[in-house]
Amino acid sequence: MLEWVLDQSLSPHHLNPMKTHENDPLDSLLASWQVRGEAPMGFQREVWNCISAGEGELAWWERFSIGLLRPLSLGCAAAAAVAVGAFVAVLETRPSSQTPHDAYVQSVSPFASVHLASH
Repeated sequence: MLEWVLDQSLSPHHLNPMKTHENDPLDSLLASWQVRGEAPMGFQREVWNCISAGEGELAWWERFSIGLLRPLSLGCAAAAAVAVGAFVAVLETRPSSQTPHDAYVQSVSPFASVHLASH
């Protein structure tokens, strides 16, 4: 029984949803069709020449990107990022030149410039 089910499920009539005829003239025509001809002399060489001509040289930004992705470059880029971050942190966290009174007034008053000018 299982063999009959497998045979029926693998038959071409079940694989093709369109109706098929057993004596379709197109079947014999397709079976007799043969490709005649050969590739011209040097065809393969010309194809590879076209492929290599299309590759060309990389643009400067492509070379730069590839260089950054190398392990040594990644380490240098990480060290540079840490150095830039530390420099920005030092600039942002340096002590204020304002007196404590002026800093308080500026933090609570929308008119700080007016208050500080009169003080």
